[in-house]
Amino acid sequence: MQPSIHTVVVDRKILDGFKRRALKYYPKEYAEQLWGTVEGGKANLCVIEPVDLSEQTRDGVDFDFDQRCGTKHSGMTLLGSIHTHSAPYDGTEPSDDDVSSSIHDKEIVWGICGIRKTAKRRFFSCRFWSPGRGEVELVVSE
Repeated sequence: MQPSIHTVVVDRKILDGFKRRALKYYPKEYAEQLWGTVEGGKANLCVIEPVDLSEQTRDGVDFDFDQRCGTKHSGMTLLGSIHTHSAPYDGTEPSDDDVSSSIHDKEIVWGICGIRKTAKRRFFSCRFWSPGRGEVELVVSE
């Protein structure tokens, strides 16, 4: 049985690393795996790890997990994935395909980051979900 997550905690440096890697692929969507620990209803993200992407377009990204979600390795658990939505679909609302994929892959927690670039600025927003609970609180530590 999967834990019911109500909060995701991630260090700003870890999230910034994902953002930096994702911006290299903009305007294509980009995805990575989430590794961490679960304590009570809190998911602590320790590593956001690149994966081999099988398909990457402006409208979607596909990849296969190297291991099943819930697998433990080196004291951490594979919790799920995080991917981007690029402009003009730069929102963080999940598509039907996003929800179906998270259920199929049995993700414990998963995130979407919206990215939009203008001539002078970059805009980056991020939200997380947990199956059965819906959107969960994001806490960024510094």
